[in-house]
Amino acid sequence: MKKYKLLYFALLSIGLTFPSCDFYDVNDDPNKLKETRVSEILPAATVNIGYMGASDLMRYSNLIMQQFSGHGPVVNNTFTNYERYFITDSDVNNNWNNIYADILADLEQLIRVSTENESPHYTGVAKILKAYTYQITVDAWGDVPFSEATQFQNTLYPKYDDDATIYPTLIVLLDEGIADINAASSTFEPNAFSTFYPSTSWATSKQQWERLANTLKLRIYLHYSEVDPGFAGQQITALVNSGAEFMRSTDDNFQMMFLNQSQRQNPLTSIEGGQFRNQFFPNRFIVDVMNEKNDPRRASYFVAFPYNTNSYKGSTILESDPSTKYSRLHSYIKGTPSAINTEQINADGSIEGGAITYGGDAPSRLLLYSEYNFIRAEAALRFGTPGNAEDFFKEGIRASMKDAGVPEAEAAAFVSAHGTLAGSDEEKLKQIITQKYIANFGVMMEPWTDWRRTGYPDITPIPTPLAIYDEIPRSLFYPVSEVTSNPNIDQKQSMLERVFWDTRQ
Repeated sequence: MKKYKLLYFALLSIGLTFPSCDFYDVNDDPNKLKETRVSEILPAATVNIGYMGASDLMRYSNLIMQQFSGHGPVVNNTFTNYERYFITDSDVNNNWNNIYADILADLEQLIRVSTENESPHYTGVAKILKAYTYQITVDAWGDVPFSEATQFQNTLYPKYDDDATIYPTLIVLLDEGIADINAASSTFEPNAFSTFYPSTSWATSKQQWERLANTLKLRIYLHYSEVDPGFAGQQITALVNSGAEFMRSTDDNFQMMFLNQSQRQNPLTSIEGGQFRNQFFPNRFIVDVMNEKNDPRRASYFVAFPYNTNSYKGSTILESDPSTKYSRLHSYIKGTPSAINTEQINADGSIEGGAITYGGDAPSRLLLYSEYNFIRAEAALRFGTPGNAEDFFKEGIRASMKDAGVPEAEAAAFVSAHGTLAGSDEEKLKQIITQKYIANFGVMMEPWTDWRRTGYPDITPIPTPLAIYDEIPRSLFYPVSEVTSNPNIDQKQSMLERVFWDTRQ
């Protein structure tokens, strides 16, 4: 009940309405509904996906990839352990349960109910979201339940499908989803009932869902870059030449907005404002990479250290000083700053975790227009797919600058100075992936996936014995709840086991 109450007020707050045509016969007793309405199932699924994108999976992957750090004055905290690769089978229980018991269960029900109600536009959206959710799940764990998943009473112990066999079915799901959202008629329309791409017009929402689906195909095909580069290049070329629509601007970003209201804020806002105060910082690696080029996105990504200067300093568990003498996460991650408590600004220019009050209205970013451009840049460089790699590279940077609120003149100056791909193809690839890494600051999983594919950016593993492994992890453990209840799965020996597309040495 709490989930649906929160959802109702969230939808109400962002102006989503419930048109009368989507309610059933007035003679039906509303307290005795026999079937959940599609207009109730879809927002439940989209809200959970949005929260997933700003919660544990994002924190795990971005701590591993040295975008965030758990180092601070609170020693041996939860995030310190994650940063040294100590992510246990118990840690991932909630992630897994949210994915299978909430998101995928809702989407399966939505596909069934919308099909029965002759509402293919709902069905298509559900299939696109299902493909996205499984892409993230496979990239995190590898082999996962798919063909027998979410059947509940009918299959209590689903088998684990080979991850390499799941990926092609995601393309099929996306093709089916595109066909469904383009159906000539649909009893009910989903545009006003989604926290992604909400609109008063289905025609407007439909375009964005189709662009997302095709852009997600590009992401999936690019993940084959090492295991089967010929296939990756052929499929991307064919998709581009087919006339498919892709993301056109930052307006097409696949993201869910949070609200500047209690209990409706981006979960990251509470990290430094609640029980995890002074336990979460920007990592030294990404800050140094951006410092090297005086990247103007720093003013949105990080709080300056010392405060009110133009300097930025990241933290890492390798630092010997357990203090707050570092930059902090800022508005790009935590939302609009509204108040500053000067008493929590120290004489050395460091600030305490609660010094700045944030609105929490930063979005959960899942797949951005900037990423689309970096995908096209990499594909053009490596596989000769249509388009100019440098043009896409520059547009990716510009899009990221816009997302970060950088003034156009500053963005243009940065692109002019740093938007030229130079050197060998390998050096150009490093440039593309490094800028993609910066643009995907706080995006769940993809920076980790890019590193596993390409080896870039060239982060240095946390050394043992501080770290659990002597190299960067390649996947997550299965949850202990699944290992103890499903006889079809054996726990991994370590987090060094690889997803099928992760073949780079």
